[in-house]
Order: sequence, then structure tokens, then C-alpha cells
Amino acid sequence: MRLRRLGLARYGLFDGRRIEFGPAPEDAPDLHVIYGPNEAGKSTALAGFLDLLFGFEHRSPYAFLHGYDAMKVEADLDLHDTTRPFVRIRKRRGSLLDGDGRPVPEGALAAALGGMTRETYKAMFSLDDDTLEAGGDEIL
Repeated sequence: MRLRRLGLARYGLFDGRRIEFGPAPEDAPDLHVIYGPNEAGKSTALAGFLDLLFGFEHRSPYAFLHGYDAMKVEADLDLHDTTRPFVRIRKRRGSLLDGDGRPVPEGALAAALGGMTRETYKAMFSLDDDTLEAGGDEIL
């Protein structure tokens, strides 16, 4: 699975913001690095991506502007040699949708994640300030 586009439609302070990663390079390593000043939205973008993959957490700290019922995250994911659009809205059931707004079984992403949990995925693929500091503390 590869992230091609992340859309923070209604998430945290974001309203209609998109981050484009484009297609994977054919002859070079593929790594996404998001950097910027403090309070630019890096952690918010990471949380939005995790919410897209695993569903919104019960008490999201990112519902302060749009409210729980309006939260929406979108992404184009490369799965099995094809790009598929996904949308996640905050609902108890049927929160994962395709690009046309039709419900998609959670298994569509679960298979691509290989059974990983949110915490496992975050630990393996998402370095942030807290993770780097904790790793440094463990080394010491």
C-alpha cells in the first residue's frame, strides 16, 4: 500500500487541504517526508492519515473546528497495482467509503495493512518528535 494523495477535507483546522505525493518513482527510493514549522499541521496530517486507515478514535482531538459529525478525510491509495480513492467520515458503521460515497468493507484496507493495528503502524512507519525523543531516551 502506498499513499498517493491525502485530503484533509474537514479535519482539525484544515478545510479542503490536499497533500499530493504523486506516483511512485520507477527508478528511485520512495519515501514521504513532511516537514515545516511548529503548528504547521504535520501531526494533524499524520493523525488524519491514521484515522483514514483505522477509523476515527472515539474522542478525537481534531473535532474542534468542524465537530465530530462533519469530520472527513480522503486519500488515494495504491493497492495491488491500482489507485483507489477512499473517504473516511465519522460514523459508527459504514464510515469507510469509496470515491463515489458508497460504503466499502473495512477489509479493503485491513488486508493491505496485514493485520497491523494503529499503534503498530504508527510505530513502524510514522516518525514524529515524540517517537524520536523516546528512541533517543531508550538508546541512552
